[in-house]
Parts: sequence; structure tokens; C-alpha cells
Amino acid sequence: MNRVARKRAFSASERPDTHRGVKVQRLTMGGHSVTLEPPDISRVVLRGDISAMEMLSVLGIVRAFAEERGRVFLLIDARGLGGIPVDARKAICEGASIPIRGTAIYGASFQSRILCTLVMGALQLFTTQHDNPVVFLPDEESAFGWVTQRRASLDAMAVAS
Repeated sequence: MNRVARKRAFSASERPDTHRGVKVQRLTMGGHSVTLEPPDISRVVLRGDISAMEMLSVLGIVRAFAEERGRVFLLIDARGLGGIPVDARKAICEGASIPIRGTAIYGASFQSRILCTLVMGALQLFTTQHDNPVVFLPDEESAFGWVTQRRASLDAMAVAS
């Protein structure tokens, strides 16, 4: 998705912000939002059902950030996730080439965990990069801690190579 289409899909509430003392960029669309947090975290907040258009918009933003950074970790707040309709599940295949190196989902209900597992499993089927573990954690703090550990582990492996 090009930059113009992305701007149309997201509301005018795109604005610089800070999170944990780091300057971030937050984009919102309906009840959903994506926060791009340097060096390589995309925080996705899902509130209500997510349409195919919304899914494609989120993936386009994450893709652009990942290409700029070389990789991305996803922190997904699923506390308010509604449904993921079939067309949105099909749209997830557009994310197959994004260099996602870990996904931490927190606050998901049992039903949301099942949906997220199916969606992330489908993404794994279509990608050539299979080093994207997906974990479910109870809260944002533990999810952020997992991403921090995952990043350190990958960085240590890169240094050792």
C-alpha cells in the first residue's frame, strides 16, 4: 500500500508521541491503532472487528517500518479484539514477506487466542521466514519483556556468527 493510500485509510490523528521515553509515531483507524516505536517495535491495538481493508492498512504500515529497520517485532494488544472475518484472514497473506522476528500477543480472550493462532498459523504457511515465534502473554509489560529478550537473543546470535 502506498503512502497516500495509507494516509487515507488512517485518521488524521497520526501524530508524534512518546512511549517509555522514546519518540514514536501513532496512527489510528477506527478503534485500531499502530504505534511505531524505534528501534523495531510495532505496537498494534485491536478494538472490535478488523476488516480486510484495516488489516491491509496495518500490514502496509508494519511492512514500511520493517523495511526501514531491517526487522520488526509485533506487540499486539488483543484485549478488545472482536472478530476477524474471512476476508481479513485472507488479507493476512499480504504480510508473508514482512521480516517479523517475533510476535507477542497480550490480553487475548480464549476466543481471540484461537483466532490469532489461526491467523498467525496461516501467515507462517505463506512465508519463507519461519523465525517468527508467536507467544500469548497476560499483559503489556510481560509482552514487552519477551520482545526485549527476543531481540537480545537474535542480536547475540548475529554477533556470534
